Amino acid sequence: MERERYVNTSLAKALQVLDLFNGIEGKLSLSEIAQRLRTRPGSIYPIIYTLHKFGYLERDPETKKYSLGLHILALANQILSSLDIREKAKPVLKRLARELEVNAHLAVLYEGEVLYLDREEAAPSVVIPSVIGRRVPPHCTALGKVLLAHNPEALEGLLAKGPLPALTPNTITNPDLLRRELERVRQQGYATDWEEFHEGNICVATPVRNYRGKVVAAISVSLPKARLTHDPLDRFVQAVVAGGKEVSSAIGHHMGDK
Repeated sequence: MERERYVNTSLAKALQVLDLFNGIEGKLSLSEIAQRLRTRPGSIYPIIYTLHKFGYLERDPETKKYSLGLHILALANQILSSLDIREKAKPVLKRLARELEVNAHLAVLYEGEVLYLDREEAAPSVVIPSVIGRRVPPHCTALGKVLLAHNPEALEGLLAKGPLPALTPNTITNPDLLRRELERVRQQGYATDWEEFHEGNICVATPVRNYRGKVVAAISVSLPKARLTHDPLDRFVQAVVAGGKEVSSAIGHHMGDK
């Protein structure tokens, strides 16, 4: 608690402002920002003005609403380019997307949510738009199930927050059912999302392990449910699982390591 006195309150408030733009909130007015931070527009405006001046926020001249600025994108690209796992996974994602004609993703668990690091598209019409940097709930995605299955602490943290939201009628919201689902994921080595995040969309995901055998990320493919009328699910499962092992090997994991 002693170190709290070193926290710069203005900087902390600025970071709280940026955190409001989490992929769900795309654009916010000054009054909306103030309301969410439980403060007055006048007191938060100097911080908003500074963030805008330095390119961290953009302001729509017509709606007067703010959104994340291009400077954030520039910083994000520098971070992504420095991530070895993204570089190693890139050729695998490209191959999965091309050969299976699907969208392929790489993601990690960040602050209890699925954070997308990369995406390769083979079918731009498939449901999900560009998702790099997007954060989504983990319980309703194949990626999230894989990551939760190997991180009990994150699972308990998620369940402690309260009821699990249902994004579709198929979303698992019962904690006991979710635990059983995650145990199955651990046993079989992959997870599926049967229209639990987007209706009409199916996903298959598998772990990526580091040199110590720890699950540090996951890769997935997403496809329209209609594809399964002529392509067996097992085709996608085998390809994704093989891809996950290839990425794991590329970052130092050896088969047989736990």
